[in-house]
Amino acid sequence: MMEGKKPITAGCMFSGMGGFASGLIQAGFKILWASDNDDAACTAFQHRFPDVRMIKKDVRDLTVQTDKLAAVDVLAAGFPCQSFSLAGNRLGFKDSRGALYFEIPRLINEFQPEKRPALLVLENVPNLLNGANGDWFDQIRRTLRHAGYWFRAETCWTVNVKDATDLPQDRERLFMVAALRSYFPRNPFFPPSHINGSDPVKRTLDDFIDRSLRREDDVYLSSENRYYKMIDRAMVNGNSKDNIYQLRRSYVREKKHGLCPTLTANMGGGGHNVPFVRDDWGIRRLRVEEVARLQGFKDTNGLFPNITTADQYRLLGNAVCVSLAALIGAACSKIFNDRTISNE
Repeated sequence: MMEGKKPITAGCMFSGMGGFASGLIQAGFKILWASDNDDAACTAFQHRFPDVRMIKKDVRDLTVQTDKLAAVDVLAAGFPCQSFSLAGNRLGFKDSRGALYFEIPRLINEFQPEKRPALLVLENVPNLLNGANGDWFDQIRRTLRHAGYWFRAETCWTVNVKDATDLPQDRERLFMVAALRSYFPRNPFFPPSHINGSDPVKRTLDDFIDRSLRREDDVYLSSENRYYKMIDRAMVNGNSKDNIYQLRRSYVREKKHGLCPTLTANMGGGGHNVPFVRDDWGIRRLRVEEVARLQGFKDTNGLFPNITTADQYRLLGNAVCVSLAALIGAACSKIFNDRTISNE
């Protein structure tokens, strides 16, 4: 932000526990409001950002007039990705979760044209870009253009957390940035890699996972547990016992090269996708604090209010990586600053 200038404002749809909001705040944004329908997500968000207005309701019932939504410079939305993911059903907008995307242009169109967000920053899985022979992306492009925005494939950023940040998590995401035509003569967005000019200094798993202390009993598997035996066998036969091993539906996958696999919403359920490590006391799953750090959350002490551990894992797996959100926020901040300078 330029000294003496007002902060860039943002609203967050599908806000979850606030990964997107955390990154934007790191980039200097002021979050005016957030919306989600999940009890645990809203409780966690409000716990972390007590000064931000949280609107807990179904996004299909969210309206500018009824909910008195303040106009914002940027609208950020990490809308549900399961129906676009290669690991999901790939029904796209035919799935009720995928169809929630259309609530974004619907809400934008409820603002008066001069009060619409200057930038839209949407987050999802990379498969949305080319899935269904490009039909999914084409629908998004058409609806955003109809709402008055510059938007095309070139103003998207397909990125892996491990490549763009110092976090050793193998997690691919897609950011789509649309620019209001009445505010910008063209879409000024370029992927952050064009701005930073240097690669971040990489950190290792040891910076995030502490194996020097015995942890709570409930994070360790009993040696009689059938999953223990599967994981132990994989570790014995694997590249390194120091790697993370992820429990899949019918096998155990070793994540090599010192990386963490993609952290998912179902990793706290006790089975599929749970990441495990070995320490001197046995085989244990990654702790909530370790997962949070691998997602870019820095304030891991007191991160959550009194919600279940399973919900904490679920919210973290669903969260937008904070470090990526901060990068996209910095790119958007530069866009506004450059526009201000050019108009002076």
